[in-house]
Amino acid sequence: MKTFIDQIDYAVKNWWMSLLVGILYIIIAIYLMFAPLASYIVLSILFSISMFVSGLLEIAFAFSNKKIISSWGWYLTGGIVDLILGILLMANPGLSMSVLPFILAFWLMFRGFSAAGYSLDLKRYGTQNWGWYMAFGILAILCSIGIIWQPGAGAFTLVYLIAYALLIIGIFRVMLGIELKSLHKKNKEMREKE
Repeated sequence: MKTFIDQIDYAVKNWWMSLLVGILYIIIAIYLMFAPLASYIVLSILFSISMFVSGLLEIAFAFSNKKIISSWGWYLTGGIVDLILGILLMANPGLSMSVLPFILAFWLMFRGFSAAGYSLDLKRYGTQNWGWYMAFGILAILCSIGIIWQPGAGAFTLVYLIAYALLIIGIFRVMLGIELKSLHKKNKEMREKE
């Protein structure tokens, strides 16, 4: 039977996947901030590629931690949602401007709730900064509500709302990756002392 320390080590061995997903979201957010009038086709292509890659990485993370993380199903569900969205958007690059804001808003809302769930997992592992992760999840949910509430807002406003929400989720994922790496390091130190 595995000890708690063995379980943490196994659960956080793929910390870098969260870090990569976060960096991808931050890059896309910065691009959107500096090119706010980019066409929705470009936004759709960038978004679809990021969803596809994010889905693949999150599915891999979920399966590699299936036996240890009790909420691995949420990671898997998030990865499947991202993968399906990525495929659908890549197959339809000319997605209508009226539908894209709703897809993005519901994706951001799901991601916000996932972030809140991840923060509770971190709290169970004894992470002191779990409240920051919860705050990022709540911010993402609020951004998604803003997009749903005003889907007809000008492209300029919508692009900035999406950029800010992606930046929030990206920062959350980078912080999560760093926190998981820290837990992994602490676990190694504890093993060496044994």
